[in-house]
Amino acid sequence: VGLLVASFDKSGPHLHQTCPSGNIYEYYASAIGARSQSGRTYLEKIYEGLGDMSKDDLIMHALRSLTGCVTGDGELTKENASIAIVGKDQAYTLLEGDELQPYLDKLELEGGDKPEEEEEEEEEESSGDDEGEAMDV
Repeated sequence: VGLLVASFDKSGPHLHQTCPSGNIYEYYASAIGARSQSGRTYLEKIYEGLGDMSKDDLIMHALRSLTGCVTGDGELTKENASIAIVGKDQAYTLLEGDELQPYLDKLELEGGDKPEEEEEEEEEESSGDDEGEAMDV
């Protein structure tokens, strides 16, 4: 079983992934699990700008990265999501359930319940004009 371990010390924030093989990797941002590729892709695109963001903005980005990791047609809810917070002068905090709901509501209002990649793919598919296109048979 892999594990993500977040910490903060005098040199700053750290995120480590442990693997069943015994290897340990350090990342700026990461996601693990069966459907985690979408989350990692999102985080790779935005991680360089994370340093100057507020805690609320960071929570929203974490939730956006998780939206593509939900199985099938499911959606991110307070029952299947949680956010852990660690940082300088910040006690470990776990946001889940009713504490997480305002962020999920904000995500839904801004249309962030799907990763940007999926929205772009759907727009391309729906904007295609079938008239005049050649088809291979």
